[in-house]
Amino acid sequence: MKNAVHDLRSGVTLRVELKGVRSKKALLEALAVGLKLPKQFGHNWDALADCLMDADWAKSDSTTVLVLDTSNAATRFGENWQTLLEIFDESCVWWGEHDKTFRVVLV
Repeated sequence: MKNAVHDLRSGVTLRVELKGVRSKKALLEALAVGLKLPKQFGHNWDALADCLMDADWAKSDSTTVLVLDTSNAATRFGENWQTLLEIFDESCVWWGEHDKTFRVVLV
């Protein structure tokens, strides 16, 4: 769906700020804060995937994640950026299979 109107007022919108973030550790911390992950979040990729694909995490039928300051993210984070995008993609599919909307917007 390339062209569409999305009313973000009807669901939950979360913001992940990447300004000044340069390391994997800082990236995972920014995700934990912005995504409001539980305190037991393990700060690794498997733990992120587990949290994002947990029905208890997203209480709304529609969740949109705005990831801010993504310019040069592939350069800044290298393979970690690709891993994050794969987890986001898997999460979008998983939520779709559970009749909920999960969007990630890179800004």
